[in-house]
Amino acid sequence: MGRTRGEGGAEALCITGVASGGEGVGRLGDGRVVFVEGAIPGDRVELADLRLEKKRARARIGRLVEPSPDRVEPRCPSFGACGGCAWQHMRYSAQLEAKRTILRDALRRIGGVDADPGIDIVASPDAYAYRARARLVEGDAGIGYRRRGSREVEPIGTCPILVPAAQEVLRDLVRSTKPGAQTDPSAAAGAGGKEVRRHRRVREWIISSGSSGRAIVAQAGSRRRRSAPRESIVIEVLGERLHAGSTSFIQGNALLHEALAEEVRLQCTRPAAGRAPERFVELYAGIGFFTLPLARRNLAGRVMEGDRLAVSDLARNLAAAGLDRRVEIASGRVEKRRDLEKHFRAVDLLLVDPPRIGLEARVRKAIASAGPARLVYVSCDPATLARDLRDFLAAGYSLESVRAFDLFPQTPHVETVVRLERRGSGIDQSVA
Repeated sequence: MGRTRGEGGAEALCITGVASGGEGVGRLGDGRVVFVEGAIPGDRVELADLRLEKKRARARIGRLVEPSPDRVEPRCPSFGACGGCAWQHMRYSAQLEAKRTILRDALRRIGGVDADPGIDIVASPDAYAYRARARLVEGDAGIGYRRRGSREVEPIGTCPILVPAAQEVLRDLVRSTKPGAQTDPSAAAGAGGKEVRRHRRVREWIISSGSSGRAIVAQAGSRRRRSAPRESIVIEVLGERLHAGSTSFIQGNALLHEALAEEVRLQCTRPAAGRAPERFVELYAGIGFFTLPLARRNLAGRVMEGDRLAVSDLARNLAAAGLDRRVEIASGRVEKRRDLEKHFRAVDLLLVDPPRIGLEARVRKAIASAGPARLVYVSCDPATLARDLRDFLAAGYSLESVRAFDLFPQTPHVETVVRLERRGSGIDQSVA
């Protein structure tokens, strides 16, 4: 039954699913799907602020009539107001199942893929104290994250999903940026080399933590970013040491760095018709998180990255590892390049790790036209992944491997690594 009556006689809705944005999903009496903020599968709720749309509806919980067996107590005192986490009130095993459902449904509905309902998802070793990077905003009332669905800032004093070193830096940052604080932020350094530097009118901050337990903080968008000395952290992955500046992108879940990098390396280097790929192109290479492990396996190629500071980190990391002669760096936005198809035709492996918006249409068209034998796609958004896969499948690729990684516990987001092979390329297309 989708609807019952609450104690007061009001109609109560049974939540039977979950949406990609994290809302609970049920059905109204007229058959319309309703997305309920704060609800999880198994809840029975009375609705409030019901907003009817043409084919769907949205609401929030007016009263929790009966909680789901998977409902738990959130650890964060700001949960519900802060927009950083949507699922701290859901048991972790249920989060994993919900993410598997979100991914499978996106692949089927958007990508036209009949995905295995038992898609493997690698759990985070800890559902808290995992995040190595955070972007915070300085509002009138202090440092925090934006509220859910709002530009307003929810001040925080702690964030339980951050790794311990980042937690300490956050506490220093909160103290040094309180209105009227007398502490000199540039001197607010604690153990492990943590340092807070504050420049006037800068209101966004990035905290990053490395493998050694050292964390740093910097302002995002500061005019001084171009000239100020850059602090950096070191990430160790698959035997490589990667330096990352304070504003360079790093994979968020420190506890799954090794597992994610190993999966990508495995899918990239898997032998094809008795021979492993030899040359590759990588789009959105960042600091070289995937690049160095591939080059270490004697693959040579070209990597493309649009962030100037990430390119600097990448060049430093390749040189320090003695791999700079194996990999050529092409700096500049991938989407603006006019020579993509030429480079894709020259290799037998293409690795892409785009931002949440996925690959732009022109980039997808160049890949489909050039048809490199193997495409490995690392995605942080099931919907844009499915959209892009639909184009590649239509262009003659087959989907050979899908594996998910829970890099973002307490949120509905999930990372996915897929491998596609071009049909007729002579590659062994057995599913990994």
